[in-house]
Amino acid sequence: MTKVLDSTPAKEELDMALDDPDLPTQGVFPNEEELKDCITVTVRQPRSDLDFSILLPDGWYQQPAPIDKIDFSQESEFVPLALFSAAKEMLPPILFTVGVRPAPKKGNVAEWLERQCYLQQLALERIKLNKFPFGWAAEAVALQASEFGKLKLRITMFEDGNRLFALIGMAPLDVWDVWVVPLGLCVNTFELLEPKGQSAPLAPKYEDPKPEGE
Repeated sequence: MTKVLDSTPAKEELDMALDDPDLPTQGVFPNEEELKDCITVTVRQPRSDLDFSILLPDGWYQQPAPIDKIDFSQESEFVPLALFSAAKEMLPPILFTVGVRPAPKKGNVAEWLERQCYLQQLALERIKLNKFPFGWAAEAVALQASEFGKLKLRITMFEDGNRLFALIGMAPLDVWDVWVVPLGLCVNTFELLEPKGQSAPLAPKYEDPKPEGE
């Protein structure tokens, strides 16, 4: 593991280093010494426009992606592109996953993210917009019940070339503060090798109400 993981920093130290305790875009990158213990992984897909790269903390595993048949008529279905875990046995469930499906014809990324949380029966805590190397994304903090107790999730959703990508980092709630940095590293270093460009609205557009009398 990287020093970030092994040192198990106190929550107060993490809060000082991160710009957001759950959805950080700053404070997650390893220093020069820690970077030697990380590895850049390129994940190839049957379609080259789905190829991507990611920086993983040392000791993480790339697991076989599920191969179940996908039915896009079901709104909640995403093609699994990759699954990474902090332990070979995937227990406890400290995971980072990448999935994709066709983007809906109407709406915006923030609405689609909220809809997916509802479909997956997740307890949505908040949504935020963040910018990454791959472009703008809507992010959610959510909770999920499981046989291992409550899980906390960072769900990052973005559109590219009329495709909706979902990057999901998860860990048990009671150790989330320890794993938010390595999971944040995965999100913040994700890049499509052949991006097509973002065209879908990111969030609803709000107009200031006109003053009375106009």
